[in-house]
Amino acid sequence: MRHRFWTTKQLRDAGYSRARIRSALTSRALVFVRKGHYAESGTPAPLVRAVRVGGLATATSAGEARGLWVPPSAPLHVAVAINTPRLRDPDDPDLPYVERPDVRLHWTSRIETVEAVSGMVPMELMVLQLLEALPPEHAVAVLDSALHQRVIRAAELDLLAPRLPDDLARLLGSLDGRAESGIESVGRYLLQRLGLRVEVQVHIDGVGRVDLLVEGRLIVEIDGRENHGDFERDRYRDGMAAMRGYRTLRFTWTKVLFEWPWVQSVILAALA
Repeated sequence: MRHRFWTTKQLRDAGYSRARIRSALTSRALVFVRKGHYAESGTPAPLVRAVRVGGLATATSAGEARGLWVPPSAPLHVAVAINTPRLRDPDDPDLPYVERPDVRLHWTSRIETVEAVSGMVPMELMVLQLLEALPPEHAVAVLDSALHQRVIRAAELDLLAPRLPDDLARLLGSLDGRAESGIESVGRYLLQRLGLRVEVQVHIDGVGRVDLLVEGRLIVEIDGRENHGDFERDRYRDGMAAMRGYRTLRFTWTKVLFEWPWVQSVILAALA
């Protein structure tokens, strides 16, 4: 476990004098988090903000720090031990914490002191609070990302499933680590929820790999924020697909995330 956070006592025990702590703050080798707490330089912002509140990053905030796909504009998710005193503002340690829409607190008795050095809850608790807090399609997308990047193994999720409520355990059965983007996962899950047969990352001769193949005949391609595609190449692929009896629909990530009813209507009309 990476040691990102230090208390004053931990620094003193490691041989840091008060003068050396001040020097590390001046050189920005250390970052002041809140009274008696420091972070090493370069620590991901969601972790610093969660520890500043008085807890640990969880759900999408821990997922973002682990390099996973997370939905845009997700709130700061902070796991806080029950009876934690004097919560602080995530951006100003001089201010007390006041409830705000961009921060969600998860009160829990399951935080271990040892986890404080990393700034985030262990994987099992992150997954549990992720499933509890997010819309199902977003939770599936984050966990698809975790499987794809091998941050978590399917066997670990299988062990967790019996300890979950039935509706959350069923979500784990919807995961697919082959998905290469969170937006693709969102679209796949929502289409499967309609009862449609959806295959991911299918190779079609003469076309290449496609994001989603719906009902064996409709190709759905989704452009993520980081991928604007190549216009000529994409149209060539669409033409090759048409020659093989497939129809292709393309959607941007904003349409999938924020205008899903329209996307769903277009797909169903194409299948009719």
